[in-house]
Amino acid sequence: MAKTKLHDQEIRSGLEALRQAGVSVDEPSPALVPRLQERFGKEPQIDLAIVFALGRIAESAAVDALAAMEPQARDKGLKKEIRRSLFKLSQKGLTVPETKTAVTSAAAPLFKAASDIEAYMSAVDAAGGRLAWIVKPQAGHGLQTLQAMVSDREGLLRVGGAQIRRKELRNIFREIKEKHGISMIPVPWEYADEMIYQAHEKAGAQGKSGLEKFHELRALIGTGKPKPQEHPIYRRLSADGSRDGDWREQSRRLLEEPELQFWFLDEDWIKPYLSQLEEAKTSRLVLNPVQKEERFAGIVRDAVKAFCAGEIGAVLQRRMEDMAVYFIETGREASAKLSLAIAVQISTGDPGPLDISFLTGLVQKSFGFYLSQEKTKQPDEPSFILKP
Repeated sequence: MAKTKLHDQEIRSGLEALRQAGVSVDEPSPALVPRLQERFGKEPQIDLAIVFALGRIAESAAVDALAAMEPQARDKGLKKEIRRSLFKLSQKGLTVPETKTAVTSAAAPLFKAASDIEAYMSAVDAAGGRLAWIVKPQAGHGLQTLQAMVSDREGLLRVGGAQIRRKELRNIFREIKEKHGISMIPVPWEYADEMIYQAHEKAGAQGKSGLEKFHELRALIGTGKPKPQEHPIYRRLSADGSRDGDWREQSRRLLEEPELQFWFLDEDWIKPYLSQLEEAKTSRLVLNPVQKEERFAGIVRDAVKAFCAGEIGAVLQRRMEDMAVYFIETGREASAKLSLAIAVQISTGDPGPLDISFLTGLVQKSFGFYLSQEKTKQPDEPSFILKP
């Protein structure tokens, strides 16, 4: 305790000395890095404060400066402070060089083997959300978990972490299954890590707060940005093999899967087409029932085509790929193949010349859902509801 107090006191006095010398240590910015670097090693009594201040500057220049200082440091306490500052920066998402020791020429791996880490994922819900858990066994301390709720449109919604026992993990997953009918399936931890990391970046780009502990929690996995990788479904199923037979017509069966029964396409995607349906319904042109039906079918085809392209197409492709993994892990290989076949077709940016009954049915179902909501809001106005 006395050592800790002395250490903290040395940092405080060093920071004060830097302030008196005109160095603005209270405003951590990239411009401060070279000023701190040039003072390092000249006045040993302020070196701790210099290292501490660099640990507050979330820039790669600060990482480089600390890495350059480490070989120069002779004092054991100073070396520890450098490593502490590097660790702080790694928690903020910066890539930090691995520490080399005299004992071994290569840095020890963070984990003994990839099998030491586990990851689990839920099905995709109606809003494009998934639960993603990463679990690291710790000798004598059970499991360290990173728990995230990820939205493919909004990014990282929630993140947390806790130490639990294996039995508790099984109980939590069983409770999720009993209450929500959703299984947590195993997935490669690298995929879960990439999913969570990308979701955090998306949330940050949208200005969301409340996720400040993300990098601290993720430190149990690593500190660098995950490498892009192929979706794990392609390790389990052949993309070409999934498109054998009459998959387009058979794909409508997916709408009967329990996890997809409450799927509706996002409201902002559907809204422009609802106005087209309303215009067709209220058109002054006299249309017979067959012509009306063809008009509505044309709007559905246009929507399906639009939803297979661009940003919406990328979102739907990932949803179908994730569901393909979910289906195969829950013993439904036929549904997994259909889901993958749809994802592969969407990846081309076009549904093709023939109908994909799942996408057509999903669009019709979504139209009906949102039109029925409008009818509830305006009970006096008639509303056309497409039958799936």
